[in-house]
Amino acid sequence: MRIITFLFIFFLGGAAFAQTDTLKTPTDTAAEEDFSLYDNLVPEETAAAPWASTKIFDLSPQKLISIGYDVQGAYDINMKVMPGFPKVAADTVGTLFTKGSQGLRLGFNIPVISKNRLTWTIAGNYLANNYRGTGYPTTMVVRNTDYLVGALNQGLMSAGLATTLFVPLDAKRFILMQAQGDVNGNFGLSEIGEYLNKTRVSGAVVYGKRPHDRLQWGLGISRTYRVGELNYVPVLFYNYTYPNRKWGIEALFPARAAVRRTFNSRNLLLFGYELEGQTYFLRSTFANRADSELRRGEARLRFTYEKSLSGFIWMSLQAGYRINTAFNMDENEFFRGPFGTQPYIMENKAGNAPYIMFSINLVSP
Repeated sequence: MRIITFLFIFFLGGAAFAQTDTLKTPTDTAAEEDFSLYDNLVPEETAAAPWASTKIFDLSPQKLISIGYDVQGAYDINMKVMPGFPKVAADTVGTLFTKGSQGLRLGFNIPVISKNRLTWTIAGNYLANNYRGTGYPTTMVVRNTDYLVGALNQGLMSAGLATTLFVPLDAKRFILMQAQGDVNGNFGLSEIGEYLNKTRVSGAVVYGKRPHDRLQWGLGISRTYRVGELNYVPVLFYNYTYPNRKWGIEALFPARAAVRRTFNSRNLLLFGYELEGQTYFLRSTFANRADSELRRGEARLRFTYEKSLSGFIWMSLQAGYRINTAFNMDENEFFRGPFGTQPYIMENKAGNAPYIMFSINLVSP
């Protein structure tokens, strides 16, 4: 029944604010603050309309359904167990060599209400991250570093649900509100019902303006896990298309930003970056070990090429370089913030790696 209940909930909602050129991972997705998904939901395009529209000219297409696969190159993970967990007399270290990681990415984004006065969207995503060729650290620390190795060998997954409201205030002003829940850990989708109490909640509120058909911008605040652990950050929402309509900017700083080059209505190229991350609950796989959480964060520098294959069926090919920003372990969920000094259980560093991701997408008309 727990599995059936979760699947019912999963297909009712999802990760709003995922990037228009990636699948959200909740993520890892982060995706929890990306408003570009809602750019094409309302047919009105003129600034003279009585209520502000969700869209401007020439934005990258909104993905209604997306199926993709992400592959990363080989990298190492350097692990360091801190004193006191569990009862170690001194720092202990180990290095885990991987052949890379890979995983399936699924997402959907469905408008429930799309009217002049209100746009309500529900969405969902699923992300798997499987580590290839993981074995044991070169320096084996019995029942310490192998605790993390065991969790990574099981693979990490993330499933997210979210809902978003776009509320115009008049012809040029609007408010965006979003809330999302994610369940992440080293377990399978069929087991997720057992860990719903580990759901991590994020969200954002943005006040914005749409002065004309080529510009929308806004300021707000977000509760996010994109950096790998809970944080509260201000956000700048900015979409702009230049007068020649060949170039543009799509950004939700600091989560992501990209320069867009539009070749025609069926081909476009983006270059920029995206922050991905989440906190993963690691169920204990060894005796006498408390359950813990992995704080995983990364920055992706990338090119994204998007092309219409047939009608509303588009392909997206993304290639770039993944830079690790966090891979530490904590004992419990809490807010450390930028100035927190609470020690980690383990301080780890995952290496950087090139990556490629391909997806097939059904986009909005």
